[in-house]
Amino acid sequence: MSSQSEELTSLGLLSLTPFVFGAAILWLSPVIVPLWIALNVHTLVLTYGGIVAAYLAGVGAGAALKSPAPQSALPGMIAALAAWFAILHGGVLTLSAPAVWRYAILITVFIWLLMRDLRAAGDFPSWYGALRTRLTFWAAITLTMMMARLLSWGYY
Repeated sequence: MSSQSEELTSLGLLSLTPFVFGAAILWLSPVIVPLWIALNVHTLVLTYGGIVAAYLAGVGAGAALKSPAPQSALPGMIAALAAWFAILHGGVLTLSAPAVWRYAILITVFIWLLMRDLRAAGDFPSWYGALRTRLTFWAAITLTMMMARLLSWGYY
């Protein structure tokens, strides 16, 4: 394992911390953690997820620029816009989505970006696909756990 792959694996696992922390806070509420704190943490995690999705869209755009075969940047731009819509708590103009649907949008964006990056396997190091698959899987699991908790409270 190269030092670059070790470093990015450590950083990737560390980047899951807010997702795991957020899911734990939501499931510990309202017994251990007050509901208002859990709802604030939920919005913070949702915003963090949107930032991570935009970062991953940018990583793919950088790889597309480096690729010898021309690739469109449009899928990454669409993914970043979808993540932006998901994290806007008040919505865009008159269009807004309930909290649970915003999590579903974010999970879809993560999976879409993973599929895009796996298709561009020649543009990334060989270990990158396995790392991204694991990180996307655990991010989706924790976001799904948060969705389930919000649904149990009646937040659609």
